[in-house]
Amino acid sequence: MLTLYNKTGITTQKLARVLCSVQLGNKIPTVSQLSEMCSSSRGNVQKALSILKDSGAISLEAHGKYGTNLISVNYRELARICGIKQLLGMMPLPYTKRYEGLATSLYTLINGTEFKGFISFSRGSESRVNSMMSGYCNYCVMSRLAFDDYAEMGIPLVKVIDCGAETYVGKHVLITRNDWTKNWDGMKVGVDESSADQRNLTMEYFKGVDAELVPLQYTQIIDMLRNNEIDAGIWNVDDLDTVTDHLATHDLGPAMAHLGDTSAVIAVKEDDALSAHLLREILDVNVLRDIQREVMAGRMMARY
Repeated sequence: MLTLYNKTGITTQKLARVLCSVQLGNKIPTVSQLSEMCSSSRGNVQKALSILKDSGAISLEAHGKYGTNLISVNYRELARICGIKQLLGMMPLPYTKRYEGLATSLYTLINGTEFKGFISFSRGSESRVNSMMSGYCNYCVMSRLAFDDYAEMGIPLVKVIDCGAETYVGKHVLITRNDWTKNWDGMKVGVDESSADQRNLTMEYFKGVDAELVPLQYTQIIDMLRNNEIDAGIWNVDDLDTVTDHLATHDLGPAMAHLGDTSAVIAVKEDDALSAHLLREILDVNVLRDIQREVMAGRMMARY
């Protein structure tokens, strides 16, 4: 039996994670390279390779001076060897039926395996990404719009699954007071810098407009509209039950429809290939969407 915390055990776990980043059929690094990557001796690396092969976690094919190819990988066995027993995710606060449905899908599918699935909730995609990058969780949920924004900024994330349109939100709309005269000049627009979606949609919609951007938290938009502190703000249509007769909604228009703000994306850190492989095996997008729809329709109880 493998002892996880002796030198060979630690090397085996490091090696398992390294091999998760190698595509099937491709060459694995040489023993000397693996020794350097795992900060271990060549002898321990060779022992670790034998452990992984004997356990059925990997199969290799040697080609002499041309190197050794990775033929197959059992990612769940690698997870067992690495001592991984749970997968922790972070997603938005479940204040809408859509988010409740998504949380229920993730909880149900992961806990239907040998792993325990737990979900933590946090407002703003920035806080979720920062938590994941610091090692607090294995994966986080955001919109495709937010993921593309972070990728463009060079944040080392990998898209594991795109759940498709209307899995994150139904759509976003612009909210104003009923007495708005549609005069853009000097208009005060609320923007939440901690939310990639709200920020990017706001900047795109008001591009080239002489409007004043007012920093706020997303949850403050309605109250600030009522108190005449702002004149407009981008809002999630799933949360429209809070809108009163004093406020009006406006469609963002077809030019904004391609941005990906309605699609939920599950992302992991770029250097966590093992979590990526596990989640791709566990999360069937069609089943995930079915569960979400059942919760939204009230035919299934939310559980997360």
